[in-house]
Amino acid sequence: MSGLTVPKHWAGRAARALKVEDPRLALGFGVTGCACVAVPLILGLVTGHPEDGAVISTGAWLVAVRAVRNPGSVRVARLLGATFALALGTLLGILLVAGHDWLLVLVTPALAALGIVVPMMGPTAALALLLTAANPLPVEPIPHLGLMLLGGLLSTVVLPLPWPWRRARALTITLSETAASMAELVDAVADRSLDRDAWDERRRTATAALEKARRSCARHRWQRRSPQAEAVVAAFRRVLYEAVTLRGLCMTVYRQVPDADERVGFSALTTTLCRSLRSMSAALARPESGMELPAGIDEFKERVDALRGTRPKGERELLHLVMLRQIEHCAERLASAVEKAAGPALELSSPRLVLPQLGTPVTPEVRYRLALDDPGFRHALRVGLGTLIAMLIVVFARPAYPQWLAITVLVTIQPTYGETIARAGGRTLGTAIGGFAAAMVLLVAPHRWPLAILITVAALLAFGLASARFAYWITFLNMFVLLLIDFQVPQKPGLAGARVGLTLLGGVIALACTRLLWPRGETVRLADRVARMLRTHATASRTLAKVSRGELPDVKAEESIRKASKAATAVSKALDYIAHEPGVTAPEEVAEAMSLTQRVRDDLIAVTSVLREERVEAGPVPDVLDAVADRLEDAADAVEAGEPYESGGKVEGKLADLSGWLGTLAERRLDELDVAPADRATKVRRALLQAAAVDHAMRSLNSESARLCAYATAAFTADRADRTDLPVVSDEV
Repeated sequence: MSGLTVPKHWAGRAARALKVEDPRLALGFGVTGCACVAVPLILGLVTGHPEDGAVISTGAWLVAVRAVRNPGSVRVARLLGATFALALGTLLGILLVAGHDWLLVLVTPALAALGIVVPMMGPTAALALLLTAANPLPVEPIPHLGLMLLGGLLSTVVLPLPWPWRRARALTITLSETAASMAELVDAVADRSLDRDAWDERRRTATAALEKARRSCARHRWQRRSPQAEAVVAAFRRVLYEAVTLRGLCMTVYRQVPDADERVGFSALTTTLCRSLRSMSAALARPESGMELPAGIDEFKERVDALRGTRPKGERELLHLVMLRQIEHCAERLASAVEKAAGPALELSSPRLVLPQLGTPVTPEVRYRLALDDPGFRHALRVGLGTLIAMLIVVFARPAYPQWLAITVLVTIQPTYGETIARAGGRTLGTAIGGFAAAMVLLVAPHRWPLAILITVAALLAFGLASARFAYWITFLNMFVLLLIDFQVPQKPGLAGARVGLTLLGGVIALACTRLLWPRGETVRLADRVARMLRTHATASRTLAKVSRGELPDVKAEESIRKASKAATAVSKALDYIAHEPGVTAPEEVAEAMSLTQRVRDDLIAVTSVLREERVEAGPVPDVLDAVADRLEDAADAVEAGEPYESGGKVEGKLADLSGWLGTLAERRLDELDVAPADRATKVRRALLQAAAVDHAMRSLNSESARLCAYATAAFTADRADRTDLPVVSDEV
């Protein structure tokens, strides 16, 4: 991000005074947002059509406010959706402007709720409807609709331009940061000094970077599909999977052979793999730096081959060699993934002219399921019901300037009670201050040129301080909107006082809706979400069991693991909601369970990666996975019933069978070596390789799944406050 260099002592004073994360970002957005509003207004005055210019400014404002939350990352597609919503709301407002009060009562809440269900629309349609239906049109209906659309398109074109203040990053920069995160993860694979928590933190960082890259790639897809970027993201996903598997294998060997690093060079192996990823990161960010092609792992393979050159002395040494062979295979797959990403990354980083694809449809995103189980749908119902109450008051009481009541309810109701309280307080304070300032201006009744200048200043301050504090945004926004309405159709100074009163009433309605309608929606559903999370992890384990038996392809296991990850994300979001719900706190055990779900999925990923190599006799591996699935399903039932959970020891029994199977395979392989030492293509050898590789992951899966079940069920049992027998989450398996 480019910008002026600010002296350190000035920057420190600005940060202390305004507490804005990035003052230049707010200032830049203030200038461009103000330009969208002020330029049509001034041009209208210059050309002798002030009403037309004011209507264009209104349309530009209604679309520009959609960029306030994250101005640097706003996209053309999102603003186009807001422009479409603006046209829809304005058209409905024109049709319902005269004598259709009851239709207005029905249509407004429906549009308000639809704006929550379809985020691309947002509140724009309902706001445009209310402003159009409540105020006399300054121009004829059809020209009014066209001018509003022109204003919306003006903001759609101006705001997404590559201004220096925008935080929008190029796709190559996002991929560069993802490559750097993957390099940090791979670099930590063989680090014995890194404990489990530190490794989990790097794992989460890499996962977040990969998700950011995937979303960035998807955002660009509507403009131009980039096969190269998609190939790089797919390769990074494979790097993540193989790094998780490689970490488990290396830690297993370290426990058995402490000097393994000195003997075969695990650190040198990961450094080699890491160097290629860092080179790719540098090339994506700075094309002139070039890219070092992915290096092979020949040195590590030579060391392993040297150890295998002599006949193993007993079963334990044979198993060590088997594990080293699996590490070699995993490293080869990781190096292959990096190599596949190198070519597309070079194409992305090389300068070229790419024409956007025309005619690609922009499909509105429907984020929420239509069920009370979804917090977003509950929010949509609150907004719809709150707006309906406001519109009924408007119809029966007929207050002056009635649209402000519904607008206040519409923009004040938030997904949770705590957020609504914060929004209601800031809105009331800002409305009172901004309304008083606007009333003073209207009382003086200046000419249109001074009024246009005041509107420009208010718009600049509103958009410029939006990221500093909500009350600042509301204060100057109210002043700006009131003056803009007066610019179109002269209003009385009492408008400000009436709006303050209606804002207070609207805040009360918003608080009542969030306090009375499912105020603890996520709290009462937390047990169901945790149970669903346990069941999706059980499904992932059972699906992997079928994959190991050859009943399903490998891709099914990865799909089920992704579904389990989504279920865990839903629980994480529920915890965020509960933090804002009245009078409750989430059980601490759920947060502990969330950290364990990631470890369970890592173990499943490790097993999936090993099973991908070739189909061999799986032995007791599927039975262990089925037993883990049964354990997780039983824990889900216990969570729903609010009862304690006791493990039956079934998984431990199956693990004992796996140990016996591993010993049997080792003995059979030793017998084969006596007969034919050079024969490496036997079924017994392949089965031993696979069984030894999954042994650690299966034991870790047993330990982490047992802890997960204990914490998840303890959070919802009646005697949870007295529980002292919960297992400690440690790094040892």
